[in-house]
Amino acid sequence: MTEYKLFTGNSYVSTYEYHKDRERAPHLEQPAHRPRLFEARNLVRRIPDYKKLLYSDLGCGDGGFLQLLHEDGIEQAWGYDFCPANAAGWVERGVTAHAQDWTRQRHLGQVVILTEVLEHLQDPHGELRRIARSGQTQWIVASSPANESDASHCESHSWAWDYEGFANLFTTNGWSIVKHTLADWSQLVLAWKSPEDS
Repeated sequence: MTEYKLFTGNSYVSTYEYHKDRERAPHLEQPAHRPRLFEARNLVRRIPDYKKLLYSDLGCGDGGFLQLLHEDGIEQAWGYDFCPANAAGWVERGVTAHAQDWTRQRHLGQVVILTEVLEHLQDPHGELRRIARSGQTQWIVASSPANESDASHCESHSWAWDYEGFANLFTTNGWSIVKHTLADWSQLVLAWKSPEDS
C-alpha cells in the first residue's frame, strides 16, 4: 500500500496559474481516456436510482463526462473547471459548467465526480474529507492513474497511488468503497457515505 507525494512545499500544478494557459482537453474523444470515462459511466449506473440524483463534476475538463451523464438521461448535472480553454467544450456539448476553483465550492451534488483530478491537488485527503462532511454528497466516482510512482509519473501530477494506496485514500477519509476496478492505465473507485455519517 503506497502513496507518493511528488512535491515539496506548495504544489504549483494544483494552481490556476498552472492551468490558465493549458490547452482544451477533449478526453471523451481521445482513445487513451475513453476506457476510463466509460468505466466511470458504468460505476455511476451502479448507484441506486442514479438518474434521479444531482451530480457535480469537479475538474470537469471540457465537459465530456457531463455529456455522458446527459446521454444517460441524467438531467441535473453540472461541473467546475478553471482551465479557460475548456469552456468552449461546454458550449459545444450543451452541458452546464462554471469557470471556478471547485475546491472552494460548497454547491456539491449528491454524487461527486472526480476523474483524473485527485492526483493534481495540493491536499487530496483534505478534499475527500471536506466532501464527506458537506452533508450533501453521498457518492463519489473517482479515477487516477494506477501505474505511477515517485520514479515515473506525469509532470502535472502532485500525487500517485498504487492500487491499495488509492483505496486507502478513500477509506481513511470517510468513504466506504463499493467497487474498485481498472480500465487500461486508470484505476476507478465507486464509494459511498452512509447518511448516518453525515
